[in-house]
Amino acid sequence: MSATTGDAANSAESKKPARATHFTFRHPVFSVKGGYFAYMGKSTEVGFHLPLGDMFGVAPINRIQDEFHLDPEGDDGRLLQIVSDGLRYVSTIRPGDSIPTEILDGTASWSVEERHHELATNRLDLQVWSWTKGREKVIALPQIQDRITRDPETRKAIEAGLRALAEQLGHGEGGAEQVKFQLERVRREIVYIEALRDRGAFTKEIAAGLGRYNRLYGNINGVEGEIGRARALMRMPLELFRKRFAEVDARTGQILELLRDVDASIHRIREDRDDLHFDFMAWDGLIEKWKDAVYERTEAALALIKETYRFLATNYATSVAWTLAGQRLH
Repeated sequence: MSATTGDAANSAESKKPARATHFTFRHPVFSVKGGYFAYMGKSTEVGFHLPLGDMFGVAPINRIQDEFHLDPEGDDGRLLQIVSDGLRYVSTIRPGDSIPTEILDGTASWSVEERHHELATNRLDLQVWSWTKGREKVIALPQIQDRITRDPETRKAIEAGLRALAEQLGHGEGGAEQVKFQLERVRREIVYIEALRDRGAFTKEIAAGLGRYNRLYGNINGVEGEIGRARALMRMPLELFRKRFAEVDARTGQILELLRDVDASIHRIREDRDDLHFDFMAWDGLIEKWKDAVYERTEAALALIKETYRFLATNYATSVAWTLAGQRLH
């Protein structure tokens, strides 16, 4: 390449806009104090929510784009598209917020606890262990993980399994260390699945809590019926989450396939992570309230029961109705 050609290429490269890392809008409409982006009701249409005195108004972003003649290929137009994508990862976006890292580099924008790292490590170790025995399976229950991993013979079998995996994968000298490195890359992604599994487990706690309230309020008209309807509606999300995690575990349940192409495995895990996280975002507020549940006849308990029923009726009543209708057809 000639110097002139090289200089021209470098000049063109330098003129490319830097990749945005924040929702920094140019148009004044997005500078209204208190404004934020979120879905409109239960639809997937994105709106810009604006304070109007003591209330909030909302305008669909496509209407804002048309009204203010925002070029879809301009800075604000491109950011509005990123807003639409970003709401799969966070519940609200405010002008000036950081763009979710899921969009920037694929990593999760939310944090996990130390115990989730331990669960992910144990899970993969035990996949190696069960693979050496010819009956590989995903062991996700902490109490079973702890019991098995404490056995010194299990640790020896895991080390032997790492060497056997290295041989199967065609790694040369130092192959076991290469397998460990690959497993660590996968573990850093699996840890988010284990954290989400915790969220799924807490939905079972909510179902159990409704049962406890049913015993407390079982003889009070009105309350008894609302609890009963909520308990019936809870069956749908519990079954949906059970199936979802079973599917995820099936896709990551073969250690050899996980390690044959780690980049592809990480891509699949991240897709599952993002889908599950999106599903659980709607539950986050309710889960936090149930963590403080007191099993006594109080106004707070009644409010929690009513909120839980409203949430389930809004999000799952149609699915339950279709399921029941389908069952009646057989």
